[in-house]
Amino acid sequence: MTYEFDLHESKEEGRAEGKIEGKAEAKLEMVDGMLANDIPIEKIIAISGFSREDILKRREALTKK
Repeated sequence: MTYEFDLHESKEEGRAEGKIEGKAEAKLEMVDGMLANDIPIEKIIAISGFSREDILKRREALTKK
């Protein structure tokens, strides 16, 4: 392998990780919005894919702000 190939691969991996992190952040913002609009927890779980525990922790963190 060449240095250029390794550099290209590293950049591609970084872009992929950034997309994943961006999607995760977007999902958390979506959950925050649903919690702020009193959407039932069961619907938030079904839509977001997060666990009940994760949603409840998020709601608790938001109410402390």
